[in-house]
Amino acid sequence: MENKFTNIKERILYLIELKGFTKEDFFSKIDMSYGSFKGSAKKRPLNSTAIANILTIVPDVNFKWLILGDGKPLLKPKSYSQAIKRPNVIREPSQVPKLITVDSQGNENIVFVPVAARAGYLNGYGDEDFIKSLPTYRLPMVNNGTFRMFEVKGNSMTPTLHSGCIVVGEWVEDWSNIKDNQIYIIITDEGIVVKRVLNRLEKYGNLFLKSDNRSEHRSYPVKTDEIKEIWKVNLAMLYNLLDPSSLFDRINDLEADVLNLKHNLDKK
Repeated sequence: MENKFTNIKERILYLIELKGFTKEDFFSKIDMSYGSFKGSAKKRPLNSTAIANILTIVPDVNFKWLILGDGKPLLKPKSYSQAIKRPNVIREPSQVPKLITVDSQGNENIVFVPVAARAGYLNGYGDEDFIKSLPTYRLPMVNNGTFRMFEVKGNSMTPTLHSGCIVVGEWVEDWSNIKDNQIYIIITDEGIVVKRVLNRLEKYGNLFLKSDNRSEHRSYPVKTDEIKEIWKVNLAMLYNLLDPSSLFDRINDLEADVLNLKHNLDKK
């Protein structure tokens, strides 16, 4: 019964009914009007303040159910109080992206951050007007989560990802679940990077960021207190399909060199 709702708007309305609020009282408490909530604009933001207010006035709401539709609407009190405990890491269940947008049916849009908007994103990723100024899209087979698109800059991830390609990242709430050698979008005060990650939060309290183009770009650690957001890359849109022949040629040359060296050693 709980999972019959297809979008966050329907789940919020069900939560109001479940907890016995009137719509006017509930939306007043989260600093919105019911009229704006049910509006028919193509994209209407539910910002972090509104989500945080919902978690405040309904402290036993299941955050994953509210955002994704997973599980039951309400948590047991013990589950709600739990935090993820790691050295230098505190991740409360209520942490959410600074701003999400939805279409007229209440489905989340996927906000696109092009290279030209990177600097603005670092300063305005929690600013409603800035996020509303960015283009948004819906993609097939990309749902049941909160997603954001970023344009890749530079050659640090070649040959896997080229400069100018677009990666679609899924919001990572629990950083302890970050998997080694998978590709993530890391947002820090210094910028936006797309890297493979080694998760050493428990051992050292940091993540190690690795490039696929390691001959030109070194790996380096980043502390959690420097990180604003993390998105796991689930999809990449490539425009320049790289020719692997140069890589194969280098491998063939290396093989020939090794065979020649072995041959010369055998002769001696």
